[in-house]
Amino acid sequence: MKINENYLSQKNYVFTEISKRVSDFKQKHPNKRILNLGIGDITRPMDKRLVEVMTNALYEQTNKSTFKGYPPETGYDFLKKAIVKKYEENDISVLNDEIFISNGAGCDVTNILNLFKNVTAVIADPTYPAYLDSNKLCGNDVLLLPLSKQNNYKMLPYGIAENRSYLIYICSPNNPTGATLNYDELKQWVDFANKTQSIILFDNAYESFIEDNSPKSIYEVEGAKTCAIEISSFSKSAGFTNLRCSFTIVPQNLIRQSQNINKMWLRHQCTFFNGVPYHIQKGALFALSSEGQKICQKNINYYKKNVKILKKYLKDLNFEFVSSNNSPYIWVKIPTSQNSWQYFEYLLGKGIVCVPGSGFGEWGEGYIRLSAFATRSDVLAVSKLLL
Repeated sequence: MKINENYLSQKNYVFTEISKRVSDFKQKHPNKRILNLGIGDITRPMDKRLVEVMTNALYEQTNKSTFKGYPPETGYDFLKKAIVKKYEENDISVLNDEIFISNGAGCDVTNILNLFKNVTAVIADPTYPAYLDSNKLCGNDVLLLPLSKQNNYKMLPYGIAENRSYLIYICSPNNPTGATLNYDELKQWVDFANKTQSIILFDNAYESFIEDNSPKSIYEVEGAKTCAIEISSFSKSAGFTNLRCSFTIVPQNLIRQSQNINKMWLRHQCTFFNGVPYHIQKGALFALSSEGQKICQKNINYYKKNVKILKKYLKDLNFEFVSSNNSPYIWVKIPTSQNSWQYFEYLLGKGIVCVPGSGFGEWGEGYIRLSAFATRSDVLAVSKLLL
């Protein structure tokens, strides 16, 4: 037996490293107030009605007639039907057996690699670290496409060889920059993927923040059903970061090397996954209801206001930053000659937690990411400490 030596060459996961440094700082400065604008974890408490729904679902387990054992590997039909309806409201047709309920978008976006060999992954730089790290740990080749002010922080299929296929990671609105691809830009990727027999992994974690006419699903784009897998999450939209519930759409028309990717993913989930608990899926069902959507939107609006407050502070203090109205994140250029980890430590000394840009990739150096998933009191206190 040989160990996977790819693990030996990888640095600590950036968010783990941040947690360690913040923990060490707290031990040395126990009375210092910490303003957490770092990891994108929600801070709004759950609505009581959502908790009541899940509590009632748990009490069903005490009754023989309503008791549930193992959940279906791909999810309960009641939740799938609600997701089908959600897509129908946007004129998108999704089949019940194309939906896979899972325990987190991060799990699916990394586990999907089990379906493929000899992968060349196309990934933005900077990017959500799990995309790059999971491919490196698997020993896959990676083609990094830099995001910068010159290309409006948008990854597009320019200058990529068309003589082979790729696994293409797209997150729109983007984490960490906030840039959002419009229909024509996504169509370029869909056409490229179909032409090269590539597969797009579309991370749709932040679609509930989109305000303009940008697509909220890759399947709004003609041709996407034959080249794209869409991964969505209840974490940000419904506050499920602790509960763990997401869903992945794998179209029946997605065929590669004469193999149905939907059937392959079904086989994978039946072996590697035991399903999301019944009460969690009941909670997700409520989140998709009309009442639940009002609650979710109220929370989204709270975080959006945080974004506006932060952007005003940054503008007043003459910071250069990138942020669309579609994102809970603000990509901020460091105003000093310090590198991103040095500036992280500088802000931490003031009690502010951010994410150093280099944690998202080489082209993230010189930036930090601020998250609006913070309490209003923390956001209001930040302006006095940023300089």
